[in-house]
Amino acid sequence: MGMRSLVVASVAALLVACNTSPKPTPEPAPTTAPAPTTAPAALRLGAPIESSASKVALADVAKKPTDYVGKTFATTGTVTAVCQHMGCWMELKDDSGSDAHIKMAGHKFFVPKDASGKKARVLATLEKNENEGACEGEGHEGMSAQAGGGEKKGCRAEAETQLGRPLAKLELVAEGVEIM
Repeated sequence: MGMRSLVVASVAALLVACNTSPKPTPEPAPTTAPAPTTAPAALRLGAPIESSASKVALADVAKKPTDYVGKTFATTGTVTAVCQHMGCWMELKDDSGSDAHIKMAGHKFFVPKDASGKKARVLATLEKNENEGACEGEGHEGMSAQAGGGEKKGCRAEAETQLGRPLAKLELVAEGVEIM
């Protein structure tokens, strides 16, 4: 090998040697931790339901309704029917099977029409139910709903049609509602 070949070989060896720096270590694949499970936020309507509000089961109210007339309390249950005209009333049933017809405080707010089947918490006052005229004077008189053999009008008929039974005897006026 001539001198020239030796120089070329030496330069090539140096270039290769300079190019053999340690290869970067691949970073480990990122691990994905499970997303924290948080309950979806409740839809809050009307007045806030404070934690200090008296909590009463619908079953207790149904047993002795006269003890609760005119009193404001918080109760919970599952929404079983909702006004499809405006969302101004709903039916609520608790785990014991007690139910109530709930009007939204003189149309100050409305529940979503698709709230049936969802859990709800309600801050309400029990009204003295002296007649069968639930929902009268709420602007639904012109509305009609088919119920059984004849045509009935108003939100009472709509509720009874949705439920397939007579309207709940307990009638509450909600100041605040939370739909979960």
